[in-house]
Amino acid sequence: MKNDPYKVVSLIYDHLMRTITYHDWANYLSDLQSFYFSKAETHLEIAAGSGKLAFYLTKIFPNVVLLDLSLSMLQQIDENEKRVCANMTKLPFKSKFDFIYSTFDSINYLVNKEELQKYFDEIAQILSNDGVFTFDASLENNSLKNVKRLNRKGKFRKLLYKQISKYDIDKKVHKNRFKVKLENGEIIEEVHIQKIYDFELYFELAENSGLYVVDCFESFTFEDASSESERIQFIMKKNYA
Repeated sequence: MKNDPYKVVSLIYDHLMRTITYHDWANYLSDLQSFYFSKAETHLEIAAGSGKLAFYLTKIFPNVVLLDLSLSMLQQIDENEKRVCANMTKLPFKSKFDFIYSTFDSINYLVNKEELQKYFDEIAQILSNDGVFTFDASLENNSLKNVKRLNRKGKFRKLLYKQISKYDIDKKVHKNRFKVKLENGEIIEEVHIQKIYDFELYFELAENSGLYVVDCFESFTFEDASSESERIQFIMKKNYA
């Protein structure tokens, strides 16, 4: 682990995000799948990371394909799982998927409107006719409420860490810088940059791609979300109108 910055920062990030367990997140996604497309046969997880969520969902969902941009992260997943290294805006599939999902507000890592539109275009191409696409997104109120709390430091498994969080309200960009000090004194740094989009934009771009929003909920619930929400769960399908 000492020589792999991806594993080190991933470990710290998991520790800091421990308020929602992977088991709980898997159960929530399973409930969404059961309600919106219980007969789904093919599944795609986008931004699967090191497969911690997949550890639970591969036991629930048949035929799961795990996609991530980082080869290092994918190599941490059991080699018996189907893994694909690719950019979420260039999905390399010819086959269709019944249930496509992503977590940890990975959609906010698309840093401009053009990338977000391209992502929805790609999803529309590989989503089956009755398929479901679901993802969580962070809105501005989440950044405004939590930016101070996210400036923190501590120690975990002999690793010293510091998180520096800043939100640019004009550019609507949230930046998190992680610094981790290893036992040998080496410093590892990683910067996460997320674009915070307006609630209404997701509806607009989805429609441009031939998708539509079936529902959007407060994250981890089935309560209706709004532009005043902090984190939301979108459920989309293809539009045949």
